[in-house]
Amino acid sequence: MEIENANQIYAALMRRGLSCRAWALREGYNPRTVQKCVQMFAPDTGVKPRWGKVSKEILVELSNEIEFDLVGQKYD
Repeated sequence: MEIENANQIYAALMRRGLSCRAWALREGYNPRTVQKCVQMFAPDTGVKPRWGKVSKEILVELSNEIEFDLVGQKYD
């Protein structure tokens, strides 16, 4: 499945039985930080997070959860 925007990321989480907030709390992140990260760095924005930032960590873990590459590297 191709993910192009933030709403599709949220939908992919919902298919796994998680809301964005539930996923954030489960992984130890502030839900607002995760929400802003998804909105800012969704594939359709063309913006990539810088290395070493919390947003990069969030996107890597979120990529693994939804099994779609959000950061330009393959998920494990």
